[in-house]
Amino acid sequence: MNPLRFAWKNGIASAFLTGLFVLLPVFLTFLIIEWIVSKLSGALGPGSLLGDLLTFGGTSLIGPGHETIAFWLGLAIALIGVWALGVLVKAQAKRQLDTWIDTLFSRVPLVRSIYKPVSQVVRMLNADNKDEFKTMSVVMCRFGGEHGAEVLALLTTREVYIVDGKRRQLVYLPTSPVPMSGGLVFVAEGAVSPVPGMDADDLMKIYFSLGALMPEDGDGGLPRAARSNSVPEEKT
Repeated sequence: MNPLRFAWKNGIASAFLTGLFVLLPVFLTFLIIEWIVSKLSGALGPGSLLGDLLTFGGTSLIGPGHETIAFWLGLAIALIGVWALGVLVKAQAKRQLDTWIDTLFSRVPLVRSIYKPVSQVVRMLNADNKDEFKTMSVVMCRFGGEHGAEVLALLTTREVYIVDGKRRQLVYLPTSPVPMSGGLVFVAEGAVSPVPGMDADDLMKIYFSLGALMPEDGDGGLPRAARSNSVPEEKT
């Protein structure tokens, strides 16, 4: 049995992702602040802000002089903490925790201007927030003509825009393994087609797992081609 599929079906992966989506706006806010500070000052020191925090956390347990071990220990503690938070949030009121975090970070002027838009985008991509996806649907975008490539994406709106005199639709192209790091693209209307049965939750699973959690045919997945037992002839 696929270990990734087993972890997802038994709630292990979903609990971790729930915790990740709660903390991701905070992480992204500090990452953006770190980028701004690095551009202004030119350097932040021997490591990144997040890396230094993880190293500091590990050093507090094993003492100084073992920076590499301290970093990995701090990372392990952080991952366990995110997973534990996901379990807690799934059992309690997620919206109350989101409100508390929003209230906390909205009181800091610089952090507020970055955190608010970042949190809105992350929660929009969170598969647990079904209301956010009422106007969004999974589509297949074709690039490169008939013999080109198809890409799974999210249609952000049913509106059709005119770009340079041509009809275009606005789609969000996720990336693997972090779907929220994708981008918005205006795609030709004729190159966008719906994917029946597949919802945003399925799309997030596919991108998070690098395709390992592709739904089965008839359960939101794409039809599979019959496997061929023939061996291709070698070219001479």
